[in-house]
Amino acid sequence: MTIEKYKSLSDIWLQSCSEFAPLIAFSDDKCETVIKYEDALKLLSFLKKEFISLGAKKGENISLFAINSPYWLIIEQAIISAGGVCVSKTSQTNIQELEYVFFNSDSKGLVVDDKKIIDYFIEKDKNFLNKVKFVLYLGNEEIKSKKITKFSDLIEKYKNNPPKKIEISDIPSDIAYINYTSGTSSNPKGAMLPNNGMSYVVEELQKFNEIKTGGTFVVTFPLSSAGGKSFNLLCFSKGCRIIYTQYKDFYNVIERFKPDYLHCAPKILQTMYLKFMQYIDSKGPLFKIAYNLAFKIAKDILNCEKKDKKLNNFHRAAKNLLDILIFKNIRNYLFKDDMVLFVGSAHLAPALEDYFRILNIPLIQHYGLTETTGLAVSNTIESQKKYPYTVGVAFKGTEIKIIDPETNKELLPNETGLITLSGPEILKGYYNNPEATKKALIKENCLNTGDLGYVNNKGYLTVLSRYDDVVVLSNGYNVYVPLLENEAKDSKFISQIIITGHGKPYLTALVVLNREIYISWCKDNNKKVQDPNKNTNFKKFLIDHLNEKIKRKTDYRYFEKLKNIYFLSKDFSFENGLLTSTLKVKRNKICKLYKNEIEDLYKGK
Repeated sequence: MTIEKYKSLSDIWLQSCSEFAPLIAFSDDKCETVIKYEDALKLLSFLKKEFISLGAKKGENISLFAINSPYWLIIEQAIISAGGVCVSKTSQTNIQELEYVFFNSDSKGLVVDDKKIIDYFIEKDKNFLNKVKFVLYLGNEEIKSKKITKFSDLIEKYKNNPPKKIEISDIPSDIAYINYTSGTSSNPKGAMLPNNGMSYVVEELQKFNEIKTGGTFVVTFPLSSAGGKSFNLLCFSKGCRIIYTQYKDFYNVIERFKPDYLHCAPKILQTMYLKFMQYIDSKGPLFKIAYNLAFKIAKDILNCEKKDKKLNNFHRAAKNLLDILIFKNIRNYLFKDDMVLFVGSAHLAPALEDYFRILNIPLIQHYGLTETTGLAVSNTIESQKKYPYTVGVAFKGTEIKIIDPETNKELLPNETGLITLSGPEILKGYYNNPEATKKALIKENCLNTGDLGYVNNKGYLTVLSRYDDVVVLSNGYNVYVPLLENEAKDSKFISQIIITGHGKPYLTALVVLNREIYISWCKDNNKKVQDPNKNTNFKKFLIDHLNEKIKRKTDYRYFEKLKNIYFLSKDFSFENGLLTSTLKVKRNKICKLYKNEIEDLYKGK
């Protein structure tokens, strides 16, 4: 019989804060707020009582709208310990979406770090402050209303009279979170996530990842995402120092703190790749020639390793020498040698995984959704090398089944179909949305993820695409366009790309260029720098260039090629609503926004 290490979230807090009491748990990047493990537990116990005194009751939903901060996890757990359910979103989310989440979740209280959000709710309803039990303001602006509690006042009260006795508890079977999905194709849905589902995820993650006590973890994912939260709690459970920063300061922060662990979306890895390439260019032509030669040799050696061929003495010596002379120099531009990258949120391009492996940067892919309380599948460092391009195997208490999307029949290993997951981390349903619940849950604790993929004979999962992201051409061929996009994004010319063609005779793409590389191309080819949509020479070059990249895809088929592209002048971003908070592309919204431009790509062809 297996004995659970954690029965609930409170077990994680009690065990970690006891074992690592004098260590730093949370800090901001400027070290203005630094919280030790022992102090985190005391503050949590204090805030639990404050939430109860503010009116929080068992089973009631409390919205937490804020950016990442050293206080986030403490506030969240205090809500849960007070008997409440935490409904969270980053406060940088579109304010209309925050309004939808707050009222759709029937929240009775609001914890928020942006005064503009409070003002918006009051402007929409003059009686808003009378209708909610409390508003707790985390920011620094002056607040005149006595119905709004300032967090800074609570902190001052805590400092003057910290609790002498620690009192935190929760119930494993209770709903701890209502996490709203990112809404890539429809309105966000509130996934009701169990308390013991998150404690199970954290306990399982410990088995896949060797996290060292006192290590440093710099946070990139918003804490409102279940996957981001699970990695924060993983590092917290192992005695790490967790540092919170904004993405605009991210590279300065990793240069300053030299973290041991980063948890990133593939989009961030692509930015890292471009930064490495810019660094190589800055080192001069001789270094670039040496790098290109070293990379070619290293790629050949990597291909041997992936084919399970044993490296001979020459290969081993060459690999070590290339690392000492070239790759260590590049790697250390951003990272220290033993830094580990955890990668999730979306499919990682095989070429990008190969690149980081050649640079000897340890990388671990994993897989999960909001509906799986963040994660359900993971690799280790070693299994990622042995089974590249996979996201790992299921957690011990989790089962993966691949089913035919038409018949629901279970498929054999290496057959592509819908990924289903069963286990204790699966959502209990969508809040006030029985129709969506019925569609998502095949049966209790069994989720239709909506993702396509397959499992190999050893149980390792490969995720291909969202089922809804399959483009069906007019000739009936199905194309998993995210796989093509991943190959195309390996190009230095590409910042972002969306491939389209549903119901059309061929594929086209919306492209956001790397502007600096485009200008450099124009200069090198004696061409005028102009709107790339008017630069026919460049457009032809790039279509051919991208098709060569796409041809590298495993099982490439002749119709998986681009015939036309349109260049966009603005990035897809979280701020303009075209990326989710975890940097996933909102494909449907982008295609709808640029519907006319897409239609024009098929005229005259």
